[in-house]
Amino acid sequence: FCNPGACQWFLQLSNSDIRKQYESGHICSDYNDLIEGLPTGAVRVSVGYMTRKQDVDKVISMVEECYLTSPELRLQRMNIGKLPEALKHIPEKLRPQLKEICIYPVKSCGAFKIMDSWPLTTTGFLYDRGWMIVNATGMAITQKHQTRLCLIRPIINFHKGTMELTFNNMKSIRVNLEMTNKRFDVINSSLCQSKVCDDLVTGYDCGDEVANWL
Repeated sequence: FCNPGACQWFLQLSNSDIRKQYESGHICSDYNDLIEGLPTGAVRVSVGYMTRKQDVDKVISMVEECYLTSPELRLQRMNIGKLPEALKHIPEKLRPQLKEICIYPVKSCGAFKIMDSWPLTTTGFLYDRGWMIVNATGMAITQKHQTRLCLIRPIINFHKGTMELTFNNMKSIRVNLEMTNKRFDVINSSLCQSKVCDDLVTGYDCGDEVANWL
């Protein structure tokens, strides 16, 4: 775009986005197509009196091959050796990268980000969906009916053996992790029947304290 205002309007960028792009060194006609995942411009195709159908077909084919195919295919077609120095970083960005792993200890509640190695079990990551919130009839409560469940953030602490539940402007509460591993006194805990997606499941009641907190 020759007009920064038109660029901002068309790409729906905020004033803060524009400032960040210029602070990152972006100038007109440079090779920075994306900055922090946001586009800095657009590709313009001019069609005139001398334009033929095969010209338009070629542009459409280019868009499909360069932008709509999988990163793997784009890497195969790319001649990395001929890329300008300013674009040498592009191939690395196209390769699949694992950004982060999250588990959801309490069904339908917020995520817990794994920052280090994490145990795997026969059913997946340890403590993932290890707990759920149910109503008086034993039915699982989900975000479909209680959207604010996503604001409940669990924090797992291996050293303390607890899962801390947090919510805005509320004092947090802790739940013992050993319940999931069945290393606690089963006699002093009550079993409860619940239902998840038409399947009957059996779990342990975590007690009145956490129930009242919820």
